Amino acid sequence: MRIEWIEKYLTEAEQLIAANNVDRGLNLMNELLYDEPGYGYLHNHLGWAYLYYTNDTARAELHLVMAVKFNEDYPAPYLHLGTLYMRMGRYTDALACLGRGLTKPNANRQAFFQNIAQAHEMKREFGKAIQAYKEALAHSVGYESETLMQGIQRCRKKRLVLFFSF
Repeated sequence: MRIEWIEKYLTEAEQLIAANNVDRGLNLMNELLYDEPGYGYLHNHLGWAYLYYTNDTARAELHLVMAVKFNEDYPAPYLHLGTLYMRMGRYTDALACLGRGLTKPNANRQAFFQNIAQAHEMKREFGKAIQAYKEALAHSVGYESETLMQGIQRCRKKRLVLFFSF
């Protein structure tokens, strides 16, 4: 359940961050924690901001884990947490998190499958990566289709090159 008055402040914080005023946006969101420390959407926004706009991966992970804890049906923190784990080279954790997020209502299936494909690709599981790219492609309708097809081609080439390189 969304809390309207906090959502206004979250929108303001997003605007501050987009205007390159990251510290003020983060401060605003952190102040909101005093009023609603168990609000999953707030923790998701904080995790998102720390992940994409700072180098503080520990705080990003903390808030994204809290977002999942307080609102386990909200798919966004699973996607962000999966991205964080991928950046950290924790591909197995990323796959587990992304797999859980994929089961949530209103999950962006194209984005989840694309990230799953990338995690498999990084683990050198090219067959699984190709299948995930194909799933992502089946759920895409826009510009990302070309990127997904390139991912499929890239994995096929990697599989072939690595097969003959040993």
